[in-house]
Amino acid sequence: MKGFLSDCCAEVGRWLPGPEWEPGWQSEAARERANTAQGPAGPWGKDPVRMVYTAAALFLEAVLQCLRAMGDSLTIETTAYVPNCLARAAMEAGSQALWLLEPKIGARRRVARFLLIRASGARYLDKTVRMTDPGASGVYGETPAAVHALAAHLGLDCRYRGEGRDKRWWCDTEKLPTYTERNKQLENAVIMTGAYSIYSASAHAEWHAVMAGWRQIDMTGDQPSILMTRPDRVAVWSPVFAAASFAVAPASRALGLLDRRARLRDTGYWSENGLQLMRRMDLPREWWAD
Repeated sequence: MKGFLSDCCAEVGRWLPGPEWEPGWQSEAARERANTAQGPAGPWGKDPVRMVYTAAALFLEAVLQCLRAMGDSLTIETTAYVPNCLARAAMEAGSQALWLLEPKIGARRRVARFLLIRASGARYLDKTVRMTDPGASGVYGETPAAVHALAAHLGLDCRYRGEGRDKRWWCDTEKLPTYTERNKQLENAVIMTGAYSIYSASAHAEWHAVMAGWRQIDMTGDQPSILMTRPDRVAVWSPVFAAASFAVAPASRALGLLDRRARLRDTGYWSENGLQLMRRMDLPREWWAD
């Protein structure tokens, strides 16, 4: 398992050396860099689009950090609880990257999506700072005002609007999806129905998720039963494979946008090798298909 996770990190790093990805000259990403969008101060130029792709690279690196941490946590006594929590963290970062890297949306929508992520994050941070360190606005990260100013500079209208529970961040025609919506998109992309619910149960310390790593041993005579850890090889392999997929899915989208065709073929080879490993490890048949 450690080797599989380590190899996945190495492969993704080889496909997409960061922190800035260079697009092929006729790629979708290159066309977006050559956009003709205008703001109040004049043409955008390539920097707003470069900023989005760099953000996607950082989200992808966050996924890889989760994979490395998962590998470090694995021993013969490891239960699924910690790997599940790390898979959930990887899923969150991977879903952000996947949403930013949707193909065929153009420069304006892609930049708007990143502004939505930043605006939402800035609002969350601002609320936290007000509770913990009033008066320190801007010390720990960008403020909502800074994001609004950047949007206005680009000629985009970024605001929190709606009513009641339907309030959402909007930027131009783009609406920020909820955490659940975004993770469901990644779940569908990697064809892992229920993954978000499974890993969320561990992240929220639901009782069944905690107890899944233990078993009750009934003692003989008048001795009370005891609890012992129950390492489950199959249960641990699940978040290992899932977390790797949460890296490969956005990486594949990035390679398509950058027109890295040879590297994109490599993702197919990686997937096939993963299927062969599942067969060799005699993992559940429903995990893979011919």
